[in-house]
Amino acid sequence: MQVMKPMRLLLLLVALWSPSARAVSPTELGAFLAGRQLPASSPLAPLQESAEYREHARQYAAQWYRYDDFYFAPMRSWAAGELVPRIGSTSQVTYMFGGPDLVSALALFPEAKLYALGGLEPVGKLSNPLSLSPEELHASLAMLRKSTEVIMNFSHFITKDMKTELAASHFQGVFPIMLVFLSFTDARIDLAERLTLQRDGTLAQGESSGGQPALRIIFRPAPGMPQAEVIYLQANLSDGALKSHPGILEWLRSRGRATGYLKAASYLMHTGGFTTIRDFLLGHSAAIVQDDSGIPLSIFRERDWRVINFGSYTTPLEIFAKYNQPALRALYESGTAFSLPFGFGYRWQRGESTLLMALPPEAAPRALPAHPAEY
Repeated sequence: MQVMKPMRLLLLLVALWSPSARAVSPTELGAFLAGRQLPASSPLAPLQESAEYREHARQYAAQWYRYDDFYFAPMRSWAAGELVPRIGSTSQVTYMFGGPDLVSALALFPEAKLYALGGLEPVGKLSNPLSLSPEELHASLAMLRKSTEVIMNFSHFITKDMKTELAASHFQGVFPIMLVFLSFTDARIDLAERLTLQRDGTLAQGESSGGQPALRIIFRPAPGMPQAEVIYLQANLSDGALKSHPGILEWLRSRGRATGYLKAASYLMHTGGFTTIRDFLLGHSAAIVQDDSGIPLSIFRERDWRVINFGSYTTPLEIFAKYNQPALRALYESGTAFSLPFGFGYRWQRGESTLLMALPPEAAPRALPAHPAEY
């Protein structure tokens, strides 16, 4: 079979041709999935006229308004006033264990030019919406809403639930979810394509055997702003898997230092099976922003990192009870914590969330902290 050239296998430019319609842009496709109104000239516009689609749009708008109110807007404001003054502007973000949670990275690091996310969640696929029956389309849109509902309501996702929900959908994996999040933030999506991560850490266009699935999205956050890029790497991040498939570390290493970001990471780096990715992040991050499920406080202290703490610390969820950190509780009880105006991680209720800003030994905060919050 002859391979298409120039290998721009734009999964999202699904060639929605009709005799009188043009192809659909990735921006339009993201807007359609997110329930946002398309211009009448879009080939997808007729699909938005059904009562079922209007209900999809109504429910998705409600999800986004709640997320923006409880999380996105407060995170943007907090990052501008508390994060940037201390660690500077972030040009690259490394969000391992992040899965499809692009939206929180966009909130905290809106100035970044490269977002690198990784996780077990499959890259996924998209079907041509015009090729689906009304029943298939509306069922798939409902599953897409359900797959993002936990993220948008509780600021984290559950991998096994998302896998089950999207398996029955024609819009599968992290690809459609990221398009939805970018559409909600009014981004213009210029490119979306499948990639393959090779063993040597290079990214090849299209899908090929012998590598790991990946995707790339290039977008503009707002009119007049420069392009930014999302790379998602589908990968097992355990020590054994990284030894067998070192490409992800090679690619991350080639980018240089970035801001590390960890949230709802299942306390995996508290165990002995994820030390490789933990040590990589400690060795290649200019700063790390995380909740208590990321790197243990004891490790930061062993490596002489400075930790600035925000919010509060109670206990991990019951299923993670064995990862309780007495030293972290003592840090918060010492009265050094600063306020946190949004929920974060597994303890998603405002007032119960933990956020740590960690700086390596050679880095000093760019600004002195404000007065600690009163508790």
